[in-house]
Amino acid sequence: MHVPSKVAAAAAVAAASLLLWQPGAAQTAPGATCANVSSTQTYDYIIIGSGAGGIPMADRLSEAGHSVLLVEKGPPSTGRWGGLMKPKWLAGTSLTRFDVPGLCNQIWADPVGVSCTDVDQMAGCVLGGGTAVNAGLWWKPHYADWDTNFPAGWQSKDLAAATDRVFSRIPGTTTPSMDGKRYLSQGFDMLGGSLGAAGWKYIIPNDHPNEKNRTYGPSTFMYSGGERGGPLATYLVSASQRKTFTLWTNTVAKRVVRQGGHATGVELECNGAGYAGVVSVTPGTGRVILAAGAFGSAKLLFRSGIGPTDQLNNVKNSTDGPTMIGSDSWINLPVGYNLNDHVGTDIEISHPDVVFYDYYGAWTKPITNDTETYLANRTGPLAQAAPNIGPMFWEIITGADGIQRHLHWQSRVEGLTPTSMTVTQYLGTGSVSRGRMIITKQLNTVVSVPPYLRNEHDKAAVIQGLVNLQESLKTVANLTWITPKANVTAAQFVASIPATPSRRCSNHWIGTAKIGTDDGRTGGSAVVDLNTKVYGTDNIFVVDASIFPGMITGNPSAAIVIVSEHAAEKILALPPPTAA
Repeated sequence: MHVPSKVAAAAAVAAASLLLWQPGAAQTAPGATCANVSSTQTYDYIIIGSGAGGIPMADRLSEAGHSVLLVEKGPPSTGRWGGLMKPKWLAGTSLTRFDVPGLCNQIWADPVGVSCTDVDQMAGCVLGGGTAVNAGLWWKPHYADWDTNFPAGWQSKDLAAATDRVFSRIPGTTTPSMDGKRYLSQGFDMLGGSLGAAGWKYIIPNDHPNEKNRTYGPSTFMYSGGERGGPLATYLVSASQRKTFTLWTNTVAKRVVRQGGHATGVELECNGAGYAGVVSVTPGTGRVILAAGAFGSAKLLFRSGIGPTDQLNNVKNSTDGPTMIGSDSWINLPVGYNLNDHVGTDIEISHPDVVFYDYYGAWTKPITNDTETYLANRTGPLAQAAPNIGPMFWEIITGADGIQRHLHWQSRVEGLTPTSMTVTQYLGTGSVSRGRMIITKQLNTVVSVPPYLRNEHDKAAVIQGLVNLQESLKTVANLTWITPKANVTAAQFVASIPATPSRRCSNHWIGTAKIGTDDGRTGGSAVVDLNTKVYGTDNIFVVDASIFPGMITGNPSAAIVIVSEHAAEKILALPPPTAA
């Protein structure tokens, strides 16, 4: 997910009035009500969170014959699953705003009922999580994404089989429109051609995942059939066909109910049309898996008495206090530390060949020919992600500390002028800066220590990458640098941007429940072990971006699905729980 330019965001807000679905309206089917959890029904696995980690896990575990309950706090998203949110031109179709690639940025104009309200960052709280609301970028990871960051058993050679399974189910595409064409390619042609002329190598990225140094190519998306694909259209479909699988939406997980280190169930709260009460795991052998994202899973651990003492005291002093597990059963782990995100640095260029398409306008005042073509054939600009993304390009910078840092550049047609392109540099694999997230007494999660450029070599890589891009584009005729301006050095420009989420955020949050062998209860940095099991427990697991020790090269959706596939194998191979 990228943060749109200020101009695009302002236009989006102005477009939020003519809606079929009105902001603040109930996101549930007419007549839907809350239901109490059955006191007799149990599940072998309860999975909290229906994003890139939770959905594949639910599929794999139900495929193995286990009874699985998948719990999502938000409403349905895509039309296949009963979603309701859509513009007028989709009325009478089975599609919602989440199905149409060209409407993916609508979350920035109209987040009510879609974005999480308990996080100080943008996050999707709907069925599918981030995979329902993002731009669908779908990258096969560079080997270094695993080998630099992850422990033994989680290296690239260990993840190879899981990677193959994921990309056989969701291969991705560089031409989402069903006619195989790329629409509005002028920006891609101008910038990509300029990079090529400067010596950068053109590749099809997922055919060459390890060629990430001075290479460029088209964006790869998880879309299929001209619509949003990904886990919602694959893993969730196969899981839903099994009698052993159950899905509850509009249901908030309050805490894991546990006795010592053993979870017996999950306490739930209804969110308009879901379930309330305590749902139990199968006695003795059942397990709970948290897959609610870097903020959601950490919050649930805090509310379950697992985390640093200062954060558990915040929960104790909140409305949770009277029912929170006793302090004698608290598990002191470094939950919330190791927070990381891609460091986003936006530059803006302008060129007369660039052609802007008003994707925000496609909500209220779309081009009729484009909507008709999309509805009839799933072709045209609306079959592509807003706002006309591409090319992507990459470079590896070796720092004075000897660490190779990966830069992932994402360009798109938006900015201050109709001929502008905003190009975001993401600092990923190799970055060493880290931050922290915490929970407040109001039970909201916030970034207390931003993870951006806290290390001098991280900052140097960002600066050097910008210098190298300026050099590559210096001879392009009629190209204008809008930011940074010609009289501003790369170092001055980078120093002028506050290292805060409001200016640096890429919404690729990871790391708050780090995987590793160094048990956090005894001074280590890890929250979960190599089987993704929470230290100090025998049947509580975390499987999502929370467990990533460090940032990867590109957008993380595919990597999270790969991690889920690999973790499912490890969890299924474990013997029944032994009380911790």
